[in-house]
Amino acid sequence: MSDSVSTETDERLAAAVGQYALGELTMGQAAERAGLSRFELRSTLRASSVELRVGSDDHETAVGELDVVRAVG
Repeated sequence: MSDSVSTETDERLAAAVGQYALGELTMGQAAERAGLSRFELRSTLRASSVELRVGSDDHETAVGELDVVRAVG
């Protein structure tokens, strides 16, 4: 991998981690932007001491997600 490609990859990862940490992206969105799987990104976030966000931010969204799970299950 050339230095310019490596630098571009590092910059994409840093931007995605920063946007995730600020709540601008979900983990899936951040992983996609960084070119990683969600599992790889989760490992990177933990190693970087970035707090993982789990679950919904508000009651209405949580109820909607629960309704989807009930419909599927």
